[in-house]
Amino acid sequence: MRISLNNVWLTNDGVADLQAWTDAHDVRLNGRQVVQDAQFLRAVAAQPLARGNQMNQLRFTVTRQHASVAEAAAWTLTAFSSLPAEGTVVLICGALGETPVTCVFSAVLEEVPESVFRGTRTDTTFVLRGGAITALAPTAEAVVDGVSFATVYGYPQGGSPDGGNLADALLPTGLNLDGGTLG
Repeated sequence: MRISLNNVWLTNDGVADLQAWTDAHDVRLNGRQVVQDAQFLRAVAAQPLARGNQMNQLRFTVTRQHASVAEAAAWTLTAFSSLPAEGTVVLICGALGETPVTCVFSAVLEEVPESVFRGTRTDTTFVLRGGAITALAPTAEAVVDGVSFATVYGYPQGGSPDGGNLADALLPTGLNLDGGTLG
């Protein structure tokens, strides 16, 4: 899954090598709505009533391999403050050989609860919170707010074209924490 907020890619942009910058992994969605518990006199049980006001909280992690330790450290320290606070979120869903499905919703960047710095590698978790998520017609290209998003899927050797965890391709045994790159 590729994710952008207000035209800024939080995950791989579809152009960068997936070993340098992954798609979203550890994706979790928490959907909620306002619920009122109606209590009736002499009723056996209360009746919950759906009042709408849907809210979705989308949490995901992105692994990036930076060119230097300094660049990785700067990303860890400035990621939250340098990204858009709110906007249109575009989610491009699919795997190699599939027709991608594009979903959108308006959201805020609620938090970056964790950004782990490991030499030249960072693992950053993002939390977006917004309203209902809607799917656009499945096409190879989607237009949101007048901007065209083309999708090209490529997977690193050893990656998972079936939608599995692409971060598994970033083997910890190949990571040099002294400023090296993945082997």
